[in-house]
Amino acid sequence: MKKNLLEVWYDLCRDAARQKILVIVLAIICSLFYLVSAVAMRPEAKQPIALGASASAVPVGFRAVALQSAGPLPEIRTGDHVDVIIDSTIALERVLVFDVIDQPNRQTTVVLAVPVTSTAMIANAAALGAVSLVLVG
Repeated sequence: MKKNLLEVWYDLCRDAARQKILVIVLAIICSLFYLVSAVAMRPEAKQPIALGASASAVPVGFRAVALQSAGPLPEIRTGDHVDVIIDSTIALERVLVFDVIDQPNRQTTVVLAVPVTSTAMIANAAALGAVSLVLVG
């Protein structure tokens, strides 16, 4: 005769020794599920959105400032140094190009590692579109 699931469960848990073993096994299985989900959800396990230099950290004492080009840019790559010009004046010299992001149907976005003291000035000028970049050789 076929037993239904409830009868099988009752037969399994009939005596105290089997009940203890079953509770321990279920606790171990739940702990493993928790451990696997906790490891998978760590912030370090998430992949960065843009792969390239942005996968590494910004140098200490600097902030990343993104700006979009209003006009043509020189041939800029990640790791190059540029001079930042605002209103015909050199605002910063030899700024590190942290990342260059080319997106289809959009202007090129350049991420610069700017010293903390100049971050607000560069971000404000970038928002106004008053920033030009000159590649340093």
